[in-house]
Amino acid sequence: MGEVVYGSAREIRRGIAEMIRPPQQTTVAESVARNLHIVNPSGARERWNPDTAPYMVEPLNLVRSRRYEGLIFMGPARSGKTIALGDGVIAYSIVDDPADCMVVEKSKDDAEDYSKTRLRRAIHGSPELAKRLSPRAHDDNVYLKTFRSGMNIRFGWPSLGQLSGKDVRRVLILDADNATGDMRITETWGLALKRTQTYMSSGFCLAESSPAEDYDDAQWTPSHPHEAPPAEGIASLYNMGDRRMYYWPCPECREPFCAAPGLGLFVLPGFDELVERLRGGEDPRAIAMRHDCIWCPRCGAQIEQRWKAQMLRTARWVGQGQKMHSDGSVTGELLDVRVPSFWLGGVAAAYQSWSSLVERELQAIAQYARTGETKPLKTTRNVDQALPFISPLVRKRNDVDQIASRRESLPQGIVPRGVRFLIATVDVQAGQRRGFVVQVIGFGAHREKWVIDRFALKTSRRQDGADFAPLDPGGYVEDWDVLIDKAISRRFPLEGDSSRAMAVRLTLCDSGGEDGVTSRAYEFHRRLRERGLDSRFRLVKGRDNGPTIEERFPDTRGRSDRGASAGDVPVIFLNTDALKDTIAADLARETPGPGYLHIPDWMDPAHVRELTAEVRTAKGWAKASSGAHNESVDLAVYAEAGYHRLRGFAINWQNPPTWAAEWDVNSEVTDGEAPRVVPGPSRRKSKFWGS
Repeated sequence: MGEVVYGSAREIRRGIAEMIRPPQQTTVAESVARNLHIVNPSGARERWNPDTAPYMVEPLNLVRSRRYEGLIFMGPARSGKTIALGDGVIAYSIVDDPADCMVVEKSKDDAEDYSKTRLRRAIHGSPELAKRLSPRAHDDNVYLKTFRSGMNIRFGWPSLGQLSGKDVRRVLILDADNATGDMRITETWGLALKRTQTYMSSGFCLAESSPAEDYDDAQWTPSHPHEAPPAEGIASLYNMGDRRMYYWPCPECREPFCAAPGLGLFVLPGFDELVERLRGGEDPRAIAMRHDCIWCPRCGAQIEQRWKAQMLRTARWVGQGQKMHSDGSVTGELLDVRVPSFWLGGVAAAYQSWSSLVERELQAIAQYARTGETKPLKTTRNVDQALPFISPLVRKRNDVDQIASRRESLPQGIVPRGVRFLIATVDVQAGQRRGFVVQVIGFGAHREKWVIDRFALKTSRRQDGADFAPLDPGGYVEDWDVLIDKAISRRFPLEGDSSRAMAVRLTLCDSGGEDGVTSRAYEFHRRLRERGLDSRFRLVKGRDNGPTIEERFPDTRGRSDRGASAGDVPVIFLNTDALKDTIAADLARETPGPGYLHIPDWMDPAHVRELTAEVRTAKGWAKASSGAHNESVDLAVYAEAGYHRLRGFAINWQNPPTWAAEWDVNSEVTDGEAPRVVPGPSRRKSKFWGS
């Protein structure tokens, strides 16, 4: 027989004591301050200090309240909310009030990372937590940890399977708005509450996050200063609660005011003014340095960053229906709901300096001014300021009359002065409109743009009796050859100098449509390669997210679709929403300059209307009406993608590449008059514009 190993009476007593020990009479914040060790910004390990982020004390203490069934906290990153409401609540549950907990992270991978990295470090770095971990190795698993008291911590993610059939006293939903699955936070919240109901008034559910969901109601105005915008996600949960916001006193007049989300306290110039100033080349850092202080809305005093710590120590949470007074007292009744909700602005975040807060906003506006890209703006509004995002393109929807009013007297098919290179774009039409629509855009310095030509191709070179057969892009690869003369190898005469012409630098063409179009498109690219023209042609395919453009070589061999590619044809994948954001910003620009689109008076009014055929929603761009034509938008998207493909944004216009140089030294400008193709119908004028 093997050696008999006897248990230690001391260890047995210790384990039993943990199981029968009653909850300690302490506040949650006090418990966390005693027991949780964290890594501070300098890298040293120290106890969690409530004075660093005093706004977390009140939410923490409500976790053991029998009055409420849950808590919502919406705030910026670097505010300490996850440390307090995630690590802190777990520490309290382990040491002073043992209770089964469930941590719901954004995804399975995030749940694993939280368990193996963040919580493991917190437990082993905090002596009071470490000694309560079960000594049995099999009790310390990735998705389930067991402690001496018998309590368990489960780690899950938003899914029906994870949130069904389990009774848990405390559920902690972390970074709720950034969950990667199909389940919305409101669904996750409802299921989480069900898991705690068995414990009646001692059960508790909390959710914390920076806002990540957008809203698109440009007419919305709050019915109360504490109301959040009508975005889904954590903002909608906050609005269901008692709507508490943080108020602090002015160091000068002592009157309290709201540390509101956003940058309203910094008294920055208006958004449109900032866009114009940054487009004009003003340094965002220079503007940030002049606006890195907040202003008291009561007395107008300028408040510097050095006062922030003192203001935080004397601040209070004030709910809707309440008021804070100059002596620090709060009076009034909270909304009668079962869930307290808190909304902290980035201006009060402990680990966010005011100067960096303003600078990040201005850098994002500068990028929007240059490219129309709104993602950096959304990121800083959500993460730094704790604001649900509404795109500036939603607020300033382009109007067809405003766009039409900028029409200029420009000759069709002639390259105007200022154009440095040409990009042709092709949209494949289906059904009764079957054929190609071609548009040529001239790009000047800093993305100023001119519409050079626009026409439709409907007739092939195939004989059909005495006439030519209609184009069939999905049926005949040879029908695509019309694009060689009409776009890829096309040359356009220069304004005022018909003896010289400019070649099309790049042609981009849609690769989708009716059955067979994708296969014929790939075959056409191979035909161009045989003729040495493939470097001036690219197929494109739209998608909803990802990089602005990404060139790949799809390999779909083995699939059942007819558009199989052998991995030998390059295709540019487009983030269509990002590119449409850029185009909308360009159309909103009212004066010539970077990004401005010059619209000629010969352009068909219907094609001008197509530029406004789509509207920006919280989920991206969509047609304003089901029957609207949007070919002009698609062609503009392809042209913008071509500009990115040529790395036009990186051009030094003081020393540009030869293909983007002035006409006299431009490699794409050659002697010899270029023949002009007049497609007739597109030149027909309309009374729509009074022409």
